[in-house]
Amino acid sequence: MAVSIPNQVNPELLPMIRQGLLNQEKVSILIELYEIVDRFATTLFTEEEIQERIKKETGVLPDIISWSDYFQTEVASRYFLESEDSLRKIVDTIRFDLISAHLIFSGKPEYFKNLIRKEALVSKGIDQAKWDHKIEESIHLDILLDYYENLGIGNKPLSLVDKLWYEGFQLNDIAI
Repeated sequence: MAVSIPNQVNPELLPMIRQGLLNQEKVSILIELYEIVDRFATTLFTEEEIQERIKKETGVLPDIISWSDYFQTEVASRYFLESEDSLRKIVDTIRFDLISAHLIFSGKPEYFKNLIRKEALVSKGIDQAKWDHKIEESIHLDILLDYYENLGIGNKPLSLVDKLWYEGFQLNDIAI
């Protein structure tokens, strides 16, 4: 069965779809990922000046311009062999992290962010075999801060649909 290709599917994924590596359900999950990231990101993955330089050099714009493009193609290319359920969990984890980044860092002063960066830098200097929960948490907070800053997450209010999903996600997680 042929997979229909909506607008929110990055052209980079078309060969994977044609080869049958991404079925309709996986494409739907990847479209949802695109929409999720689009709700959070206020910056571009490829800045306009770089886009213009690429167009001048190659005659075409790059396919990966937005953060939605980036996340969709990255997840698709890394996890296309995963089951639909596994792919859904990966997308849910990304959504959870984007919401967490918004909740943790919105309105926080720069010294708080610098403390996160400093702790992560120290943690990354420790042999990974010796990492404990605190070190892993420090590095994860740095990843969330990176999302927050690079995607411009704090520039949009958190949507009600994401707040409700996050609260439900937490309740389900606790109930397990």
